Amino acid sequence: MTDPLVAAGGSLGELPAVVRTWVDGWARSRGTDAPRGVPGGFRIEVGSPNHRARYVLPAADPAVLRDLVGAIDTPGLWIKVCAPREALEPALTPAWKISEPQYLMVSALAPMPPATPPPGYTLDLTDHDGIVDARVLCSGSGTGSDSGSGSGSGGAVLAASGRAALTTGAPGGAAHSAPAPPCAAAAVFDMIGTEAAHRRRGLGHFLMASLARRAAELGAGQGVLVASPDGRALYEALGWRLRAPVTAAVFTA
Repeated sequence: MTDPLVAAGGSLGELPAVVRTWVDGWARSRGTDAPRGVPGGFRIEVGSPNHRARYVLPAADPAVLRDLVGAIDTPGLWIKVCAPREALEPALTPAWKISEPQYLMVSALAPMPPATPPPGYTLDLTDHDGIVDARVLCSGSGTGSDSGSGSGSGGAVLAASGRAALTTGAPGGAAHSAPAPPCAAAAVFDMIGTEAAHRRRGLGHFLMASLARRAAELGAGQGVLVASPDGRALYEALGWRLRAPVTAAVFTA
């Protein structure tokens, strides 16, 4: 099957290629089936009641949106378009609910020295089959170690966590089902978060630096992520560049 976005450009600097990388890495990070090519973009089967599947489109093409919205009649199906709200909203009916703005961002990745954790914190970093998981654990006194969502080894408390998924480079086609190569062109950063009791201590910076360093060691030369409004400020401070706004809507009835 031909990748429907190849014709739009193969350079990762071009928006369709960035979106292609994002859906590939996101699917690998979440453990879903590979993205499937559809007119104008991709469909990913997610499988939860409130998020059965998502359509991801690199542009708000009016004809594509009209046909897609007209064909959807199942609650829990999402459309994510790399365009501002005003580009998607006219195509929707009252049965759709638009969520908060999101932002597709990119950054160059390169090998770097290990980052130093803030005092009282340690890093647990693992990688397997191109998935890098990072957990920042709090073990010292006076740093909010009695607050958090869970414990690590030795009673340490989880303070922050995140994941980077190296891309296979071939979503939507037969090659995507093959094992990921040992080196990949990009890594998609996902599920980045800091527990409320541990915010404003530099953990987000440390977590992202640690994930980026390991992803670069594994061969990724570019990072891609989708940020919330709060997350965008953090990533811009770290040198990430806004590539496109993302508007998401879910069919509710």
